[in-house]
Amino acid sequence: MSALVEKLILEPSESYPLYVLATRYSANPPPQSNSLDDYTLICLHAVGSHKESWEVTIQHLLNLGRKSGHHAYPRIREVYSIESPNHGESAVLNADILAKHYSDDWPTREYTRAAHSFLTAGPSRGARVDFRRRKIIALGHCFGAVALFYMHEMRPRISFTAVIALEPGFSPGTDYPDYREVFRKFQAWSWLRPNVWPSRKAALRDLSRHPNFKTWDPDVLRSYINYALSTHPASRFPEPYTFNGVLVSTTREQESATYKSDDFVGAPLEACAITSKQIPVHLIWGGVHDVLPSHLKHYISNHMSSASVDFMEGAGHMIVQEKPQLVANKIHDLLLSFSPIKAVL
Repeated sequence: MSALVEKLILEPSESYPLYVLATRYSANPPPQSNSLDDYTLICLHAVGSHKESWEVTIQHLLNLGRKSGHHAYPRIREVYSIESPNHGESAVLNADILAKHYSDDWPTREYTRAAHSFLTAGPSRGARVDFRRRKIIALGHCFGAVALFYMHEMRPRISFTAVIALEPGFSPGTDYPDYREVFRKFQAWSWLRPNVWPSRKAALRDLSRHPNFKTWDPDVLRSYINYALSTHPASRFPEPYTFNGVLVSTTREQESATYKSDDFVGAPLEACAITSKQIPVHLIWGGVHDVLPSHLKHYISNHMSSASVDFMEGAGHMIVQEKPQLVANKIHDLLLSFSPIKAVL
């Protein structure tokens, strides 16, 4: 099954000055009727990623719902994947204001503000949905998970039924062991990652062999090629100066600026604890400790004593990119646990 897919744009306004882009996914064919018990899923992505990074997971998840039947629970009404305004396609639209105001630092809370702006835009703008009437499950990966934990600070409040956080990436403090080493890794990756190719075909060939990408699910990698890259600006130059290649839409400067945010250090730990006391929170960690050390994952998990925790074997920090089907299966199981009515067999 291919989901129904719609691109959404929330225009800049007095309440939020940047474009906020999202993709809406729904079952194809859609259910004949919607119930108050149907879930709306909100997805936020990792640093260096893009809104379509969730697409393969979402397709698997909607397929699981289709196989269960239209009258089974949990039923997913729609899924919205919201992009950080300094990443992906959004970074291209917001390029001027990013260069002027966010060249050195992109606060994680700015992603929170963007998502909040999208979810509170009301029935006349953006998604044209009154999310106050929806039963929302929020999913965040890395940076996106941390942005979700800060949502408790925003007003008006967004009512989430639960939060599912995958590899939330932050440090409990500047004095925490390996803090500097983890963020050195992030900065090195930002500045050394492949960035420009003569074509999308060349990019796919190159990244398929790259150590940081070759572990990705092939469909997720193709999604990255299709959506995370854009036409090189030198394509506008006249001959003989033109270059008709592609480059990563999220600039290295913006990726680096995102990792430099103070919002990654200290405060997220308290935000996690507050959120987990208010609503169900489930943490999903990769069983491969390639970026975040094992002791950090256990420290965060223990601090959120009311949260449930899973480790997914064979997955590293880029868990959504590496194991989209397993992630979808786990989310489906969690939705079942949140549902008042279990699936009809």
